[in-house]
Amino acid sequence: MKIKTAIAAGIFAIGAVATGAGVATAEYIGNYATYEACAADGDSPKTGGTEWQCVEVPGGWDLHTF
Repeated sequence: MKIKTAIAAGIFAIGAVATGAGVATAEYIGNYATYEACAADGDSPKTGGTEWQCVEVPGGWDLHTF
């Protein structure tokens, strides 16, 4: 019984570390008609920042920052 408990605890610990590592939370900034407009705001220090992404959606582009 102790071996099964130790294995389960090890698997749980690995899962907890994997879940917390590398998880980025994206924040929706806005929708733009063109990629160029989205990228311009992504590059702006006021609306974008160091990490941003423009995602194509129906009707335009959504800007997300991380």
